[in-house]
Amino acid sequence: MFRLIGAYRIGWLLDRAGMRRGKEKSKTAKTPETFSILLGETPLYRNIGDLAIAVAQESYLERIDLGEVKEYVENDRWEALTYYRQAIPSNAVIVLQGGGNMGDRYFGLDLKRAGVVEAFPNNRIVIMPQTSDYNGKLGEALLKYMRSVYIKHGDVHIFARERRSYELMKKQFRGVDVQLSTDIVMTYRPEFDESQIGKRHGSLVVLRKDGEKLLDGDGVKSLVVRELSQVFGNEGVRFSDTIFDRSVTLQERRNVVLNKLSEFANAEIVVTDRLHGMIFSAITGTPCVAFDNANHKVSESYNAWLKEYDFIKLATPDDFPDMLQSVLSSRGSTRYDYDSMMQRCEKIRGVIKEYISR
Repeated sequence: MFRLIGAYRIGWLLDRAGMRRGKEKSKTAKTPETFSILLGETPLYRNIGDLAIAVAQESYLERIDLGEVKEYVENDRWEALTYYRQAIPSNAVIVLQGGGNMGDRYFGLDLKRAGVVEAFPNNRIVIMPQTSDYNGKLGEALLKYMRSVYIKHGDVHIFARERRSYELMKKQFRGVDVQLSTDIVMTYRPEFDESQIGKRHGSLVVLRKDGEKLLDGDGVKSLVVRELSQVFGNEGVRFSDTIFDRSVTLQERRNVVLNKLSEFANAEIVVTDRLHGMIFSAITGTPCVAFDNANHKVSESYNAWLKEYDFIKLATPDDFPDMLQSVLSSRGSTRYDYDSMMQRCEKIRGVIKEYISR
């Protein structure tokens, strides 16, 4: 159906009222838009890792300073697309939310991304760092469709956030520009309020409960608790997650992210199997032992970008006790190099600047 009708036109079935509002807004606009970048598909849903990507993207685009940035959240997709496809300047770049949603696991987000690409046939599209995860018959069919959408557009640029995804995407999206970069949250320097940061104390355990977990949850949890309790006592083992208890508003999003980051910044050590659990530890200078997850984005990101930091270690259940002791006994620096991570994202800036400067 998407191939026959087109992902953008499906929006009429999903949100006719939103599309009508977008049309009305474009008719009543009194002055032409002059922005350089349209940041799109940013989330307000519960996953704090994805919320952090959105906040980090805003910060990154502000720091590279290539012109005015407009943003729309995914909740307003069809209204925003209907308006901006009429109002967007010819040299503006559409920058789309990064993350781990390219593939059959979250196929709806891939299809909606296709709708955005189809809505702007004459503007450059930049997809922020992603993980590729197409599996089975659904993944094969989805990949074939997404490849056709990107190739038909002709000016789509995809960034992979680990080498495995980079090598996969180069094969999966032949004829499309694919480049390697860090997860954009690795460039984010948290701006904490003084009240959010205290003396580090105890340990923080952040383990998955969803389909992306690789290891047996109860078994790993028991192992982690046993080892941490020997060091910090039972009261020194705290549990958290990177899933918020509800959707957020745009005004709340940054504070929700910073509050979660402050949890990490106030811990002596973090144990996690979440990619952004590991990244949150890195950017807050918090020692961390990480387990891999089902699509290996944790191990791939660790080996590509974070292995150089002695205070971050990748573990298996077998060597977890040794890795824990290694991190706890390390006297090395927990200093994190934000500038180096910005440099590793320089290709993103280059692709955006090239089009805006035409």
